[in-house]
Amino acid sequence: MGNERSLAGGAVPPLWSAGFAGMLVLTLLGFANLAAFYGLGPWLRGRGLGPAQAGLAIAAFTLVALLLIPPLSARITPATAGRCILAGFGVTLLALPLYPLAEGFPQLLALRCLHGLGFVLTLVGIVAGFVAMVPAAQAGRAYALFGVADLLPFALLPPLMEATLPAFGGDAGRQYAALALLQAPALLLALWIARRPLAHAPPQAARGGRASRPVLLLLAVNSLAFLAHALLFNLLKPRALELEGSALIGLFFGVQTATIMALRLLAGSAFDRLDQRRLAAIGLGAVGLALGLLALPLPAWALLAVALLTGLGFGAALPLLNALMHRHSPPERRGANLNLMMLTLQLGYLLGPLLGGLVVGVAGYAGAFLLAGLCLAPGAAALLRLPK
Repeated sequence: MGNERSLAGGAVPPLWSAGFAGMLVLTLLGFANLAAFYGLGPWLRGRGLGPAQAGLAIAAFTLVALLLIPPLSARITPATAGRCILAGFGVTLLALPLYPLAEGFPQLLALRCLHGLGFVLTLVGIVAGFVAMVPAAQAGRAYALFGVADLLPFALLPPLMEATLPAFGGDAGRQYAALALLQAPALLLALWIARRPLAHAPPQAARGGRASRPVLLLLAVNSLAFLAHALLFNLLKPRALELEGSALIGLFFGVQTATIMALRLLAGSAFDRLDQRRLAAIGLGAVGLALGLLALPLPAWALLAVALLTGLGFGAALPLLNALMHRHSPPERRGANLNLMMLTLQLGYLLGPLLGGLVVGVAGYAGAFLLAGLCLAPGAAALLRLPK
Protein backbone atom coordinates (compact mmCIF):
# COMPACT_ATOMS: atom_id res chain seq x y z
CA MET A 1 0.00 0.00 0.00
CA GLY A 2 2.76 2.42 0.94
CA ASN A 3 4.43 1.98 -2.44
CA GLU A 4 1.56 3.49 -4.45
CA ARG A 5 3.48 6.70 -4.69
CA SER A 6 3.38 7.41 -8.41
CA LEU A 7 2.15 6.28 -11.74
CA ALA A 8 4.08 3.84 -13.86
CA GLY A 9 6.03 6.60 -15.57
CA GLY A 10 6.98 8.24 -12.29
CA ALA A 11 4.56 11.16 -12.60
CA VAL A 12 2.45 12.01 -9.56
CA PRO A 13 -1.25 12.00 -10.47
CA PRO A 14 -3.04 15.33 -9.97
CA LEU A 15 -4.95 15.96 -6.78
CA TRP A 16 -7.24 18.80 -7.77
CA SER A 17 -10.22 18.13 -9.99
CA ALA A 18 -13.78 19.39 -10.15
CA GLY A 19 -14.92 16.30 -8.28
CA PHE A 20 -12.30 16.76 -5.53
CA ALA A 21 -13.29 20.41 -5.05
CA GLY A 22 -16.95 19.43 -5.00
CA MET A 23 -16.29 16.82 -2.31
CA LEU A 24 -14.59 19.45 -0.16
CA VAL A 25 -17.67 21.68 -0.52
CA LEU A 26 -19.89 18.76 0.50
CA THR A 27 -17.65 18.22 3.52
CA LEU A 28 -18.05 21.83 4.55
CA LEU A 29 -21.83 21.68 4.17
CA GLY A 30 -22.04 18.35 5.97
CA PHE A 31 -20.07 19.50 9.01
CA ALA A 32 -22.29 22.57 9.24
CA ASN A 33 -24.74 20.15 10.86
CA LEU A 34 -22.38 19.97 13.82
CA ALA A 35 -21.07 23.53 13.93
CA ALA A 36 -24.47 25.25 13.83
CA PHE A 37 -25.70 23.43 16.93
CA TYR A 38 -23.13 24.79 19.39
CA GLY A 39 -25.98 26.36 21.41
CA LEU A 40 -28.36 23.41 21.30
CA GLY A 41 -28.29 22.76 25.06
CA PRO A 42 -29.77 26.10 26.14
CA TRP A 43 -32.34 25.92 23.32
CA LEU A 44 -33.49 22.47 24.46
CA ARG A 45 -33.75 23.72 28.04
CA GLY A 46 -35.86 26.58 26.75
CA ARG A 47 -38.17 24.02 25.13
CA GLY A 48 -38.89 22.57 28.54
CA LEU A 49 -36.38 19.72 28.75
CA GLY A 50 -34.56 19.05 31.99
CA PRO A 51 -30.74 18.89 32.16
CA ALA A 52 -30.64 15.09 31.82
CA GLN A 53 -33.17 15.06 28.99
CA ALA A 54 -31.29 17.81 27.12
CA GLY A 55 -28.02 15.94 27.56
CA LEU A 56 -29.54 12.74 26.23
CA ALA A 57 -31.06 14.52 23.23
CA ILE A 58 -27.65 16.02 22.40
CA ALA A 59 -25.87 12.70 22.91
CA ALA A 60 -28.39 10.85 20.71
CA PHE A 61 -26.79 12.41 17.63
CA THR A 62 -23.40 10.94 18.58
CA LEU A 63 -24.85 7.59 19.67
CA VAL A 64 -26.46 7.15 16.24
CA ALA A 65 -23.03 7.69 14.69
CA LEU A 66 -21.38 5.17 17.00
CA LEU A 67 -23.99 2.56 16.15
CA LEU A 68 -24.20 3.07 12.39
CA ILE A 69 -20.75 4.08 11.16
CA PRO A 70 -19.16 0.60 11.56
CA PRO A 71 -21.79 -1.36 9.59
CA LEU A 72 -22.28 1.36 6.98
CA SER A 73 -18.57 1.89 6.42
CA ALA A 74 -18.18 -1.80 5.59
CA ARG A 75 -20.88 -1.60 2.92
CA ILE A 76 -20.58 1.79 1.25
CA THR A 77 -18.10 1.85 -1.64
CA PRO A 78 -17.01 4.62 -4.03
CA ALA A 79 -19.62 3.32 -6.47
CA THR A 80 -22.42 3.84 -3.93
CA ALA A 81 -20.94 6.85 -2.09
CA GLY A 82 -22.87 9.41 -4.13
CA ARG A 83 -26.21 7.76 -3.39
CA CYS A 84 -25.30 7.57 0.30
CA ILE A 85 -24.50 11.31 0.34
CA LEU A 86 -27.77 12.04 -1.45
CA ALA A 87 -29.69 10.02 1.11
CA GLY A 88 -27.87 11.78 3.94
CA PHE A 89 -28.60 15.29 2.77
CA GLY A 90 -32.17 14.23 1.96
CA VAL A 91 -32.74 13.05 5.54
CA THR A 92 -31.07 16.22 6.84
CA LEU A 93 -33.38 18.40 4.74
CA LEU A 94 -36.31 16.53 6.25
CA ALA A 95 -35.02 16.94 9.82
CA LEU A 96 -33.98 20.60 9.90
CA PRO A 97 -37.42 22.20 9.34
CA LEU A 98 -38.82 20.06 12.17
CA TYR A 99 -36.77 21.75 14.91
CA PRO A 100 -39.19 24.63 15.59
CA LEU A 101 -42.15 22.20 15.38
CA ALA A 102 -40.97 19.44 17.74
CA GLU A 103 -42.45 19.58 21.23
CA GLY A 104 -41.51 17.58 24.32
CA PHE A 105 -38.74 15.11 25.03
CA PRO A 106 -39.94 12.14 22.88
CA GLN A 107 -40.30 14.27 19.73
CA LEU A 108 -37.03 16.11 20.23
CA LEU A 109 -35.18 12.85 20.95
CA ALA A 110 -36.60 11.27 17.80
CA LEU A 111 -35.67 14.37 15.81
CA ARG A 112 -32.08 14.25 17.04
CA CYS A 113 -31.86 10.57 16.06
CA LEU A 114 -33.26 11.39 12.60
CA HIS A 115 -30.81 14.26 12.17
CA GLY A 116 -27.99 12.01 13.36
CA LEU A 117 -28.94 9.43 10.73
CA GLY A 118 -28.73 12.10 8.03
CA PHE A 119 -25.30 13.20 9.21
CA VAL A 120 -23.96 9.63 9.40
CA LEU A 121 -25.12 8.81 5.88
CA THR A 122 -23.57 12.04 4.63
CA LEU A 123 -20.28 11.50 6.44
CA VAL A 124 -19.84 7.85 5.46
CA GLY A 125 -20.61 8.64 1.82
CA ILE A 126 -18.27 11.63 1.73
CA VAL A 127 -15.36 9.69 3.22
CA ALA A 128 -15.91 6.68 0.93
CA GLY A 129 -15.97 8.95 -2.12
CA PHE A 130 -13.15 11.20 -0.95
CA VAL A 131 -10.59 8.44 -0.39
CA ALA A 132 -11.16 7.19 -3.93
CA MET A 133 -10.17 10.64 -5.26
CA VAL A 134 -6.89 10.80 -3.34
CA PRO A 135 -3.64 9.68 -5.01
CA ALA A 136 -1.50 7.90 -2.41
CA ALA A 137 1.42 10.21 -3.18
CA GLN A 138 -0.64 13.27 -2.16
CA ALA A 139 -2.57 11.86 0.79
CA GLY A 140 -0.98 14.26 3.29
CA ARG A 141 -2.03 17.33 1.34
CA ALA A 142 -5.47 15.89 0.59
CA TYR A 143 -6.31 15.19 4.23
CA ALA A 144 -4.95 18.57 5.25
CA LEU A 145 -7.47 20.17 2.87
CA PHE A 146 -10.21 17.86 4.15
CA GLY A 147 -9.30 19.04 7.65
CA VAL A 148 -9.74 22.66 6.59
CA ALA A 149 -13.13 21.92 5.03
CA ASP A 150 -14.47 20.15 8.12
CA LEU A 151 -13.11 22.85 10.47
CA LEU A 152 -14.20 25.94 8.54
CA PRO A 153 -17.90 25.68 9.57
CA PHE A 154 -16.85 25.81 13.24
CA ALA A 155 -15.03 29.08 12.57
CA LEU A 156 -17.77 30.67 10.46
CA LEU A 157 -21.15 29.50 11.73
CA PRO A 158 -21.14 30.39 15.45
CA PRO A 159 -20.51 34.13 14.88
CA LEU A 160 -22.89 34.09 11.90
CA MET A 161 -25.61 32.42 13.95
CA GLU A 162 -25.17 34.94 16.76
CA ALA A 163 -25.28 37.89 14.36
CA THR A 164 -28.47 36.70 12.62
CA LEU A 165 -30.34 35.46 15.71
CA PRO A 166 -32.31 38.73 16.13
CA ALA A 167 -33.62 38.37 12.57
CA PHE A 168 -35.20 35.06 13.64
CA GLY A 169 -36.91 36.57 16.65
CA GLY A 170 -34.26 35.18 18.99
CA ASP A 171 -35.43 31.61 18.26
CA ALA A 172 -32.53 29.30 17.43
CA GLY A 173 -35.02 26.66 16.29
CA ARG A 174 -36.03 28.86 13.39
CA GLN A 175 -32.34 29.26 12.53
CA TYR A 176 -31.92 25.49 12.49
CA ALA A 177 -34.86 25.22 10.09
CA ALA A 178 -33.36 27.91 7.85
CA LEU A 179 -30.16 25.87 7.56
CA ALA A 180 -32.09 23.69 5.11
CA LEU A 181 -31.55 26.47 2.56
CA LEU A 182 -27.79 26.03 3.01
CA GLN A 183 -28.03 22.26 2.70
CA ALA A 184 -30.34 22.10 -0.33
CA PRO A 185 -27.64 22.83 -2.97
CA ALA A 186 -25.69 19.85 -1.63
CA LEU A 187 -28.27 17.50 -3.15
CA LEU A 188 -27.52 18.73 -6.67
CA LEU A 189 -23.77 18.69 -6.03
CA ALA A 190 -23.94 15.13 -4.65
CA LEU A 191 -25.96 14.00 -7.65
CA TRP A 192 -23.36 15.48 -10.01
CA ILE A 193 -20.48 13.83 -8.14
CA ALA A 194 -22.30 10.49 -8.06
CA ARG A 195 -22.34 10.46 -11.86
CA ARG A 196 -18.62 11.17 -12.24
CA PRO A 197 -16.03 8.37 -12.56
CA LEU A 198 -13.51 8.20 -9.74
CA ALA A 199 -9.97 8.02 -11.11
CA HIS A 200 -8.44 6.33 -8.07
CA ALA A 201 -11.37 4.14 -7.07
CA PRO A 202 -10.52 0.68 -5.72
CA PRO A 203 -11.57 -2.25 -7.88
CA GLN A 204 -13.94 -3.86 -5.40
CA ALA A 205 -15.96 -3.30 -2.25
CA ALA A 206 -14.55 -3.53 1.24
CA ARG A 207 -15.80 -6.78 2.72
CA GLY A 208 -14.64 -8.45 5.92
CA GLY A 209 -11.00 -9.19 6.56
CA ARG A 210 -8.92 -8.79 9.69
CA ALA A 211 -7.44 -5.36 10.36
CA SER A 212 -3.65 -5.20 10.20
CA ARG A 213 -1.50 -4.09 13.11
CA PRO A 214 -0.80 -0.61 11.63
CA VAL A 215 -4.53 -0.05 11.11
CA LEU A 216 -5.35 -1.00 14.71
CA LEU A 217 -2.50 1.12 16.01
CA LEU A 218 -3.65 4.16 14.04
CA LEU A 219 -7.22 3.76 15.29
CA ALA A 220 -5.95 3.62 18.87
CA VAL A 221 -3.71 6.68 18.45
CA ASN A 222 -6.48 8.64 16.72
CA SER A 223 -8.80 7.80 19.62
CA LEU A 224 -6.23 9.18 22.08
CA ALA A 225 -5.85 12.33 19.97
CA PHE A 226 -9.59 13.02 19.93
CA LEU A 227 -9.93 12.25 23.63
CA ALA A 228 -7.33 14.95 24.21
CA HIS A 229 -9.08 17.27 21.74
CA ALA A 230 -12.43 16.83 23.47
CA LEU A 231 -10.94 17.28 26.92
CA LEU A 232 -9.26 20.52 25.87
CA PHE A 233 -12.50 21.80 24.33
CA ASN A 234 -14.58 21.03 27.41
CA LEU A 235 -12.17 21.81 30.25
CA LEU A 236 -10.21 24.79 28.94
CA LYS A 237 -12.72 27.34 30.21
CA PRO A 238 -12.78 26.25 33.87
CA ARG A 239 -8.99 25.87 33.88
CA ALA A 240 -8.60 29.35 32.36
CA LEU A 241 -10.84 30.72 35.12
CA GLU A 242 -8.52 29.16 37.70
CA LEU A 243 -5.58 30.86 35.97
CA GLU A 244 -7.46 34.20 35.89
CA GLY A 245 -7.54 34.14 32.10
CA SER A 246 -11.29 34.29 31.49
CA ALA A 247 -10.88 37.22 29.07
CA LEU A 248 -8.66 35.07 26.84
CA ILE A 249 -10.93 32.02 26.42
CA GLY A 250 -12.48 33.11 23.13
CA LEU A 251 -9.12 34.29 21.83
CA PHE A 252 -7.56 30.95 22.80
CA PHE A 253 -9.84 29.01 20.46
CA GLY A 254 -9.54 31.69 17.80
CA VAL A 255 -5.74 31.44 17.80
CA GLN A 256 -5.89 27.64 17.86
CA THR A 257 -8.31 27.41 14.92
CA ALA A 258 -6.46 30.01 12.84
CA THR A 259 -3.16 28.18 13.44
CA ILE A 260 -4.64 24.82 12.45
CA MET A 261 -6.13 26.14 9.21
CA ALA A 262 -3.05 28.18 8.27
CA LEU A 263 -0.73 25.21 8.83
CA ARG A 264 -2.89 22.85 6.78
CA LEU A 265 -3.22 25.32 3.91
CA LEU A 266 0.42 26.41 3.82
CA ALA A 267 2.24 23.21 4.75
CA GLY A 268 -0.02 20.56 3.22
CA SER A 269 2.42 19.66 0.45
CA ALA A 270 5.20 19.16 3.03
CA PHE A 271 3.05 16.48 4.65
CA ASP A 272 3.82 14.29 1.62
CA ARG A 273 7.52 15.12 1.26
CA LEU A 274 8.56 14.50 4.86
CA ASP A 275 8.28 11.42 7.08
CA GLN A 276 4.61 11.35 8.02
CA ARG A 277 5.21 9.12 11.03
CA ARG A 278 7.70 11.51 12.59
CA LEU A 279 5.66 14.60 11.79
CA ALA A 280 2.53 13.08 13.32
CA ALA A 281 4.51 12.00 16.39
CA ILE A 282 5.96 15.51 16.76
CA GLY A 283 2.46 16.95 16.45
CA LEU A 284 1.12 14.68 19.19
CA GLY A 285 4.17 15.52 21.30
CA ALA A 286 3.41 19.23 20.90
CA VAL A 287 -0.17 18.68 22.03
CA GLY A 288 0.99 16.58 24.98
CA LEU A 289 3.43 19.32 26.00
CA ALA A 290 0.69 21.96 25.72
CA LEU A 291 -1.70 19.94 27.88
CA GLY A 292 1.05 19.42 30.42
CA LEU A 293 1.68 23.18 30.52
CA LEU A 294 -1.99 23.72 31.35
CA ALA A 295 -1.41 21.69 34.50
CA LEU A 296 1.09 24.34 35.69
CA PRO A 297 0.25 27.65 37.45
CA LEU A 298 0.76 29.66 34.26
CA PRO A 299 0.31 33.40 33.93
CA ALA A 300 -2.85 34.17 31.97
CA TRP A 301 -1.01 35.45 28.90
CA ALA A 302 0.69 32.07 28.50
CA LEU A 303 -2.66 30.61 27.45
CA LEU A 304 -2.11 32.14 24.01
CA ALA A 305 1.23 30.35 23.67
CA VAL A 306 -0.51 27.11 24.62
CA ALA A 307 -3.20 27.84 21.99
CA LEU A 308 -0.50 28.27 19.34
CA LEU A 309 1.18 25.03 20.40
CA THR A 310 -2.06 23.02 20.34
CA GLY A 311 -2.93 24.53 16.96
CA LEU A 312 0.41 23.44 15.49
CA GLY A 313 0.13 20.00 17.08
CA PHE A 314 -3.43 19.19 16.10
CA GLY A 315 -2.99 20.95 12.75
CA ALA A 316 -0.26 18.50 11.80
CA ALA A 317 -1.14 15.31 13.68
CA LEU A 318 -4.79 14.77 12.74
CA PRO A 319 -4.52 14.97 8.91
CA LEU A 320 -1.28 12.99 9.00
CA LEU A 321 -2.94 10.20 10.98
CA ASN A 322 -5.55 10.02 8.24
CA ALA A 323 -2.85 10.04 5.57
CA LEU A 324 -1.04 7.21 7.35
CA MET A 325 -4.28 5.23 7.52
CA HIS A 326 -4.75 5.82 3.78
CA ARG A 327 -1.23 4.55 3.14
CA HIS A 328 -1.44 1.46 5.36
CA SER A 329 -4.89 0.35 4.21
CA PRO A 330 -5.49 -1.93 1.23
CA PRO A 331 -7.20 0.08 -1.52
CA GLU A 332 -10.47 -1.84 -1.10
CA ARG A 333 -10.47 -1.12 2.68
CA ARG A 334 -9.54 2.56 2.63
CA GLY A 335 -13.06 3.94 2.73
CA ALA A 336 -14.05 1.67 5.61
CA ASN A 337 -10.89 2.37 7.61
CA LEU A 338 -11.07 6.13 7.15
CA ASN A 339 -14.69 6.05 8.27
CA LEU A 340 -13.53 4.23 11.39
CA MET A 341 -11.11 7.12 11.92
CA MET A 342 -14.16 9.40 11.84
CA LEU A 343 -15.78 7.10 14.39
CA THR A 344 -12.92 7.77 16.81
CA LEU A 345 -13.82 11.47 16.65
CA GLN A 346 -17.34 10.68 17.85
CA LEU A 347 -15.97 8.30 20.47
CA GLY A 348 -13.52 10.90 21.73
CA TYR A 349 -16.18 13.55 22.13
CA LEU A 350 -18.46 11.10 23.92
CA LEU A 351 -15.87 9.68 26.33
CA GLY A 352 -13.59 12.71 26.69
CA PRO A 353 -15.94 14.81 28.85
CA LEU A 354 -16.98 11.75 30.89
CA LEU A 355 -13.42 10.61 31.65
CA GLY A 356 -12.25 14.18 32.15
CA GLY A 357 -15.03 14.79 34.65
CA LEU A 358 -14.03 11.71 36.62
CA VAL A 359 -10.39 12.82 36.80
CA VAL A 360 -11.37 16.39 37.73
CA GLY A 361 -13.30 15.01 40.69
CA VAL A 362 -10.11 13.35 41.97
CA ALA A 363 -7.22 15.55 40.81
CA GLY A 364 -8.79 18.82 39.68
CA TYR A 365 -8.52 20.46 36.26
CA ALA A 366 -4.72 20.58 36.43
CA GLY A 367 -4.60 16.84 37.06
CA ALA A 368 -6.92 16.14 34.13
CA PHE A 369 -4.70 18.07 31.73
CA LEU A 370 -1.55 16.43 33.06
CA LEU A 371 -3.02 12.95 32.64
CA ALA A 372 -4.24 13.76 29.11
CA GLY A 373 -0.78 14.99 28.14
CA LEU A 374 0.88 11.87 29.52
CA CYS A 375 -1.56 9.61 27.67
CA LEU A 376 -0.45 11.04 24.33
CA ALA A 377 3.19 10.09 24.92
CA PRO A 378 2.80 6.35 24.16
CA GLY A 379 0.69 7.23 21.11
CA ALA A 380 3.47 9.41 19.71
CA ALA A 381 6.06 6.71 20.39
CA ALA A 382 3.89 4.04 18.76
CA LEU A 383 3.72 6.01 15.50
CA LEU A 384 7.47 5.67 15.10
CA ARG A 385 7.08 1.88 15.07
CA LEU A 386 4.90 1.97 11.96
CA PRO A 387 6.48 0.54 8.79
CA LYS A 388 7.95 3.19 6.49
